[in-house]
Amino acid sequence: MSRYIPLSPQRFNDLRWQRFRDYRHAAGFHLMPVAAPEASAAAAHLPLAFIRDPEGKGSLCALLGLREGENHCLDAKHAWQVGYTPALLRSHPFRLLPPPKGQGEPHQRVLCVDMESPWVGPEGDQAFLEDGQMTMAVKEIFEFLGGLTQHLLRTEQAVAALDEAKLLTAWKLEDEQGQVIKGLRRVDEARLNKLDPSTLAVLHAKGSLALAYAQLISTHQWPALKARALRTRQPAPKDDLSKFFPDHTGLQFDFDR
Repeated sequence: MSRYIPLSPQRFNDLRWQRFRDYRHAAGFHLMPVAAPEASAAAAHLPLAFIRDPEGKGSLCALLGLREGENHCLDAKHAWQVGYTPALLRSHPFRLLPPPKGQGEPHQRVLCVDMESPWVGPEGDQAFLEDGQMTMAVKEIFEFLGGLTQHLLRTEQAVAALDEAKLLTAWKLEDEQGQVIKGLRRVDEARLNKLDPSTLAVLHAKGSLALAYAQLISTHQWPALKARALRTRQPAPKDDLSKFFPDHTGLQFDFDR
């Protein structure tokens, strides 16, 4: 679970962070928002789906796992196993989020840090602040997230246009145990092919058409994700060590090392 709080001198003067060395921070995510500029790159490696949040707002997400809380794009050492990594995961442990309720305007965004991140603590190699101001490294991430946030907002608007055109339908995918993955939607290709030229022009102008094609292309990545999930479910082989070490008297294993 993540717990983001705004970056402030009061909370972060005594904390530090380090750039992640693996993707253990992504282990609990089976969905990750994707912005329009990265959609085509993501579609070449991951299935993309449209989802709605509890408030009904639509977004485009990369499907990373078959169940909530499970990411099947990681190996046992938390190394990323897919050819593309969504931008939000690469900016960890930072996010630009709305200010706390009652503070600031709803359209504003403040730089926040995930307090549950394994890369945040008293002994990291990077400071968050110097003399009460963001360090250069934090400023670079802040600028990156500023651009990404704008792209994500425009992507939401493009998804809304697809919804208004009634082009999105339920995508009934099943995990490796035969359970339906809830909440996923895809483009209705038959309906898309029947749209009149004027509607297609409007969708093209809003960037919606590019998202639709990216999502359709990405569906070919579903079998690969399901295969990765099946591999992670297979238990490690149990070999008789005596076959490999005939004389193993006194041999000990320390799993704490």
